[in-house]
This record gives sequence, structure tokens and C-alpha cells, in this order.
Amino acid sequence: MDAEAIVIGSGFGGSVAALRLGQAGIKTMVLERGRWWTIDDPTTNSTFATFRDIDQRAEWLNDTGLSQTPAYEGTPIDKYVGVLEVVEHGEYKFLVGSGVGGGSHAYGGILIQPPQELWGKVFPDQVSYREMDAVYFPRVHQEIGSSLIPDDILESQYYLGLKVLVEQAAKAGFPMVKSTSNQMKDGMTKFMMGIDWDIVREEIAGKKVPSTIAAEFWFGQNSGAKQTLDQNYLKRAQETGSVEIKTLHWVQRVAALPEGGYQVFVNVIDEQGAVVEQKVLTCRSLFMAAGTLGTTGLLLKAKVKGDLPHIHEGIGQELGNDGDTFVIRSNLDETTNSHLGGPGAIVIMNYENPIYPCVMMRAPLPRFETDYPRWNAMGTFIFSMTPHRGSLTYNADTDRIDLNYDIDTQAKAAAQQLVERMTDASGGDSSPVSSTITGHQLGGAAMGQVCDTCGRVKGYSNLYVVDGALIPGSSTCVNPALTIAAVAERCLDRIIPEDLKSVASG
Repeated sequence: MDAEAIVIGSGFGGSVAALRLGQAGIKTMVLERGRWWTIDDPTTNSTFATFRDIDQRAEWLNDTGLSQTPAYEGTPIDKYVGVLEVVEHGEYKFLVGSGVGGGSHAYGGILIQPPQELWGKVFPDQVSYREMDAVYFPRVHQEIGSSLIPDDILESQYYLGLKVLVEQAAKAGFPMVKSTSNQMKDGMTKFMMGIDWDIVREEIAGKKVPSTIAAEFWFGQNSGAKQTLDQNYLKRAQETGSVEIKTLHWVQRVAALPEGGYQVFVNVIDEQGAVVEQKVLTCRSLFMAAGTLGTTGLLLKAKVKGDLPHIHEGIGQELGNDGDTFVIRSNLDETTNSHLGGPGAIVIMNYENPIYPCVMMRAPLPRFETDYPRWNAMGTFIFSMTPHRGSLTYNADTDRIDLNYDIDTQAKAAAQQLVERMTDASGGDSSPVSSTITGHQLGGAAMGQVCDTCGRVKGYSNLYVVDGALIPGSSTCVNPALTIAAVAERCLDRIIPEDLKSVASG
């Protein structure tokens, strides 16, 4: 065997698996299709691309010659192993992170806890909210070092838009409350962010390159303010001495070995995506953490081709997007600096929405500086507790995964209800609700169908799903990063002592 355990992917699920396996003394190999993104000079934009200067570092192996990043389409771009993959399905775009640290480079640092009252509508009873709240959500926050936005930063010009959003929400009848669990009553609250606010202060002081304060988040942050997984979970995993991270190792196929264990077929690629070597690696335990599309795609392919024929028929089902929509409110009476500051930090909770419970967060974009020259607009993400689901299927003719996902009209209607409440209170105009983009895809190998509640793939020993594919289509109308990592922590807490005791040291 090449390793006792192989982890495919290094995002919010894979990084948790890597650390906990390493701490247990289990020789582990992490296979990541992307590259390391090490910040050598946090005073310049020398590591990551930016919205203001999109280049090859932005997108994963885009061979069209033009950027596909939503709102920034058409910029000339070279093919490269960049941070963000844009997967298109008709008019819909799924955003997928790449690189050591996975989606943590492309997310906004939002580590919001799901509301207790909605948890049971998604997760089986065995996944106790009480335990998640007491053990696993706090553990993730501690490992990443997340915290609330400090008042001095909230009072800065860079977060003026967030202050305005709070004031407008108060006018619309949303009181400030203590947490996201608010007995299904409307309100708003601060929540934990994976941002080093001291580095943000250095950005403000001119000691680090403007990143968080400049609304740069999808392609990584050159200042290092975002606490990405390569800085915490994966760093600590390597420090155990039991974990090896192999980059530019793109897994193409997985298969069961007759004598037990698994084969992992890998294309080793260069930074332009050309295959320079092909490997077949073996392991006793295999942890799937390649993201919702990656993990589900590999398992679908394995079932159809007979490499893992006993996988449950529900593979590919329960694909959801957290009810993601996007709305711009413009012609407001206030200056909002809509092109500055980071997303999230304070959430507006419209649990009493007559269509679906939903939440709103501020979403700044650099292009708003010129799109709205009076600087009086407000970009907002709105996520709803929707039952809308799609699916993934394997196409043997093309050897590709097909996405089957329709526009969620009810999520759009719920978002419209919330937007109208805000405009009725504070005026302004609103754009049509957009529902064609998500970075929050979940499901495909969901617990309760394909897997048990600890990520064990039914029908196979020592095969696990520990990423967003395990979550049944929704993170209860909040961003899923915290949920994915916390659920992975819960899985590993059970898998290591119950399944891997004979190979774990101590």
C-alpha cells in the first residue's frame, strides 16, 4: 500500500480528515489537483489575481481564452491551474475552489453557524445539534481562529455599507439579537469570520496590500488576512509528520481492490494542465473530499463502470445550492462604498418570510465603484431554506458528469419578499433577483442515502465521504463552510476509534 489513508481534496472536509488522521499517527497522503498558494510578499498583489486585474491565476484550466468569472466575463485569460473553477450548466454556474486549502481561498471567510430550529429539517436525528453546538462548531472556530468583526473596523469607511445595511434592516423591523438561532423570529446578528482582523488593520494602515478592505475575496487575499486552511488545519496536519500533501495530483478514477483497500488513478499535471505522469496509488482507507461535484462525480463514475458497483442508487441525488440568490439595490439615499470591505460579518435573518426562511448578507464587488459612480448601491447575497434539489449523472459517452439543475423560482420569490421589505423601509431600486450562480453546492453522496451519518459509504468498508457531498442539499440557508468542517470533525471522531483503531497510534 502507498499509504494507510488517502484523502482526495484539501478543502473544508479534506483538511479536517488530514489533521485528525495525522494526529492519530495514520500515514496519510492528501491528493490535491491544484497548487500551493504561498504568500511571500503581503504588501503586493504578487500571489493571487484580483478582481481589478484578473489573470491566469484566477481560474482553473480555463481554455476558452476569456474569463468566465461571474460579473467579470470576457477578460482575456490564459490556461492555468487557478483558484476558481467555473462549471457551467446552461445558464447556471457552479463555482469550485482549487488549490491547497480548496474552497477556503475562494470563500469570503464566512463561518456562520446554522440556526438550531432548521437543523432537523436537513440532518438526521443522529446528528445532534446540541453536540454540534457544544463540540464541533466551536472546535472549527478554534482551529481556524475565527472571530467577530471588531467595532473599530466596522466603523471604518471600508465597512460603511455594512453599517448602512444594519441601519436599513433596523428600519425594516429586524432587531439585533445574540445568535443565528432566534426561535425562528426575524433579527440580525454578528457572526464569526475566518479573517485575521489585525491584518485588516495593517491593510488600513498601509502596511499590507488592500485585500479585505478592497473587496477582494474570490481569488484569494494577497495580504493574508483570510485564514485559509493551508495556514491552520493543513499546516498542523503536516507538522504531525504523518501527512504528505501532493499537489497537481488530479484524481481521475477510484476502484476497490479485490483483497481490500482501494486504487486511486491519478494524472499528475503541470501548471497548464498537461499530463506529465500517470500513477495508480493504493490505500487501505479512502476519504473522498474533492468537493460536491468532484466527490460525487468520482463515485458515480465508479458505480457505472463497475469499480464500486454496490454504491447506493441515490448517488448523484440531493444536489442543492442553499437557495443562493443575488440582488443589487441601487439609488439609495446613503453612500454605501459598495466596492469596499468584505462580505458577511453581520446577517439579516428573515425567518418569518412567508415563502421560505432566508437570510441576507452584504456582498461588495470592486466593479461597483464604476457601475454605481454615486456609490449608493448595495450588493446582497440572499440564501433561502429551500427544498429545491437537482442531480448529477455520469455520461459514459463523454466520460463527464452532467448537471441537472433547474432555476429555483421559489427561492427567487422568497428573496424578492425580503428585498421589497427593505426597499419599502429605505427606498431605492432593486435589480431582478439572480439565481444562476452558486459556490454552495451540497449533496450528491448524502448521509441517509449513500452514506451513514458518519460518512461511511454504504456497501464498502473504509470508504468515506467527508465533504459537502455528504450534506443533504442544504446548510439551512446559511453559508456551508462551517457546517462542512464541523460535520467532518464529527465523522473523524467516530471513524478513527471505531474503524481505524488497529492502525492508529496511541
